[in-house]
Formats: sequence, C-alpha cells, structure tokens
Amino acid sequence: MQGFRRVGTLPLPEFIGMTPASNHDLPVFKQITPYIQDSEIYADKAYIDSLEREMLNQQNAEIYTPVKKKKGQENLYLFEQLLSTSQSRVRQPIESLFNWIEEKTGIQIASKVRSTQGLMVHVFGRLAAAMFLMAFNS
Repeated sequence: MQGFRRVGTLPLPEFIGMTPASNHDLPVFKQITPYIQDSEIYADKAYIDSLEREMLNQQNAEIYTPVKKKKGQENLYLFEQLLSTSQSRVRQPIESLFNWIEEKTGIQIASKVRSTQGLMVHVFGRLAAAMFLMAFNS
C-alpha cells in the first residue's frame, strides 16, 4: 500500500495491491514505479535499489529509506541513526493505517476463505469497508 501523507491523521491510500507473502516488496513496488510522479516516498530497507531511485528521480519523485549497515558494520554512524529514526517516524502513520484497517475490519481473519477468488472478495471487500469508514470519519 502506498498512501498520501496527511498530517495529524491516517494516510489516504493511493495504491493498494495484494501479493503472496513470499513475494519480496521491491519487485512488487517496481510494478507501480512508472505511475509515481512528483512524490516523496518513505519506505523501509527492502526498497533500497539504485535503479529504482534513478527512475523515480526522473519522474520528480524521491524515495527515502533507512540507512542499511554495510557488511561487517556493527553500528551506524550517529548521523545515519538520526536519519533512519526520522524516516521511521514519517513512515509510522502508514503502519498505523494497517493497524486501523485490521481493528475496523478484521481483514487478517480469513480462515473460512476457500479459494483465491474468495480471498480477493474478502480482502478487497474489507478494504472497501475501511475506505468507506475513513471517508465518513474524516
């Protein structure tokens, strides 16, 4: 999920997708990169990729990720720690949105789903309900 940042409240989702848990985040993100323009993206370490960063720069978009330790490095430098912490704080609302959706819809409880189509109906039906609630609670 990618969302628009709204200060003081939950982000407004812009892109929502569903993939198997075994899929790494970066290849999935690469599918929507061509559609991202004029944006700031705050992502976790899984999104560190120089080619993606360059493509986003050409689209007037910037991606910010926490600093990843180099192989054998035990600690980050103070500046790197501060940068990573500040970026995590900006990312926190999207994590809160995930929690809010779960609290309002029980989206993770899909034990009675028996097919891929049923799973899609379950997930996107509950996401639609959450977006409906968000629209009327804003």
